[in-house]
Amino acid sequence: MRRVIAAALMNLLFVCGSLLSAADTIPVRVLLGKRELVASSVYDGGRILAPLEILQPLGATYTALSDDGALRVISATGESGDVQTAEVKGGRMIVLDDLVKLTGGELAFDLQSRTAQLITHLKSVEFANNLLKINCSFPVTYSTHRWENKIVVDVADAKLVSEAKEVYIGTDLVARARLGQRDDGGTRVVLDLVKNAGYRLVSDQPAAQILLAVDESISNTPKPASVAKVQQDQPYTISGIRLETANENGFDVIVETSDKASVTSSYSVNPPEIVLKFERATLSESMPEFEGSHPLLSSLKFEQVSRNPACVRVSLSLARIMAYDVRLENQSAVISVRLPSKAGGTLAEKFVVIDPGHGGREKGAQFGNVYEKDVNMRLARELAAVLEREGVRVRLTRDGDQAVGLTARPEVAINSGADFFISLHCNSNGKPESASGIETYYHMYEPSPRALAFAIHEGGCVYTGMCDRRARSDRSLYSSGLAVLRRLAGTGLPGVLVECGYLNHSSDRARLLNAQYRRKLAEGIVAGLKAYVEGTPIK
Repeated sequence: MRRVIAAALMNLLFVCGSLLSAADTIPVRVLLGKRELVASSVYDGGRILAPLEILQPLGATYTALSDDGALRVISATGESGDVQTAEVKGGRMIVLDDLVKLTGGELAFDLQSRTAQLITHLKSVEFANNLLKINCSFPVTYSTHRWENKIVVDVADAKLVSEAKEVYIGTDLVARARLGQRDDGGTRVVLDLVKNAGYRLVSDQPAAQILLAVDESISNTPKPASVAKVQQDQPYTISGIRLETANENGFDVIVETSDKASVTSSYSVNPPEIVLKFERATLSESMPEFEGSHPLLSSLKFEQVSRNPACVRVSLSLARIMAYDVRLENQSAVISVRLPSKAGGTLAEKFVVIDPGHGGREKGAQFGNVYEKDVNMRLARELAAVLEREGVRVRLTRDGDQAVGLTARPEVAINSGADFFISLHCNSNGKPESASGIETYYHMYEPSPRALAFAIHEGGCVYTGMCDRRARSDRSLYSSGLAVLRRLAGTGLPGVLVECGYLNHSSDRARLLNAQYRRKLAEGIVAGLKAYVEGTPIK
């Protein structure tokens, strides 16, 4: 069917192209669903050409322009390949037909209305480790709801291309997933539950990969939107804070509220601390002193930091690096603090998979004759050497200059039973000399990967003195390397991606090419990893 559509489209473009000379272009609108993506797109009689800025709303990135004018593009779901470009009026534009071949989906063009329509394909549905993954060719918006013993996901403006209309799952929680095309042009995915379970959205909107955690421990009690909005703006009172011990490896802090709270949190590892700000909250006049203790909680403090606007701060000082999650109930906020996944024991007992980013034709960032793939390998070998001196078992995802798929990289760690996955990269941006420093990424808001990223990032910055560009979630950023983190979602295997410096910044580049810097960075990463595992300070 796709071949028929593609052939019809090419015939249409050929006929229409006869109306234009090779040098002529006409402006066109490019739509994804009902949304116009970028201005300044054109039709040249045979192709639809769009500015490179179109890649951002499509969740795609590119690494470099080759000598033949092709871009190495990485789609929102991790596919990579070369996409041709053309020079139009002194600027470089991407060929949309080539982009669609890479990402999937369709491109429909109407010359009369001068409109090019990108059509999203819902390509596949997966369910593993209590995580539902709906894979689409382009970022989509979606809505979810419960209906009796079903979880329903409606994906807007998406075409179902999978021939399978039913996916057998057969776990003790979910029997199957059913897929269907809606009359309004959207697609519906229905999970048939075996047990009463709730769900929690892991992905943001729009997303090319929709992620829902499904578990018996999750409670969904949705309220009408109008009621929720009123509650969101209402002030509330904090009447008490108490501690409940889960076990020797964790505890819960319950903050009792008169209404549903609004909470933001910040996290640090040197020293370990969680700080929560309760917006619109006021401490009760009869607020009791905090009582309770746990070996992993050094202290808990709370204070009214302002009254207009109202805000209460709760600070947890921890005995070591911990993972945490915040759950908001109708009249309480529950801060669950646990020993991170794979922590405990000694670092020497662990198994680490190191991923030198790129390789082979995937050169990564480039400055002159310096290629990211080569620097990544030097960084990986130095990190492996420092880890092995600590007695750690180490494996690399590639041992030479060969290409390894984005999915295959984390699969090495998953299939070999590794405890940690560390992907090493070098950064770059569109303006040389404009950015410097180290960034460390973790997937979404997963508690253990977040703790690992903060620990490794702190160690790297402390040991090298490099500019601290923060540990951060990959929630709103899709790029070549970050796709490897998404495969680890729900596996219980903590993984991070470290951008070790900017190749297009002269100072960073000089450091990345310096063996002493690479050794210091490796020692810092190991210090952070040891702090995560053993609970030792980073120093």
